[in-house]
Amino acid sequence: MTIKVVLCTAPSEEVAHDIAKQLVESKLAACVNIIKGVQSVYAWEGSIHTDTECQLVIKTISQYVLEAYDKVSELHPYDVPEWLELNAEASHSYGTWLQQYLQSTK
Repeated sequence: MTIKVVLCTAPSEEVAHDIAKQLVESKLAACVNIIKGVQSVYAWEGSIHTDTECQLVIKTISQYVLEAYDKVSELHPYDVPEWLELNAEASHSYGTWLQQYLQSTK
């Protein structure tokens, strides 16, 4: 079963936890992993920056990706939050659980 895995960084554990909790509570994601201490090196406004961030790994389905993006954009302090959508093949049991959670009554 194909699911969506979205990568999104956050500037702090507090911001990452708030985004993750709101995505799961609103049933736009079934699970969000937060990986602390990710070193990011990136170009922004003409210079190279290095920051320690949290990496969010958001698990959802195609039906909710755009709504999840809108929610993250509302909550995120960055002007341009990272948002990388990946298609992933889930095991039947994990994919079924994910879909059942997301499609249960909101």
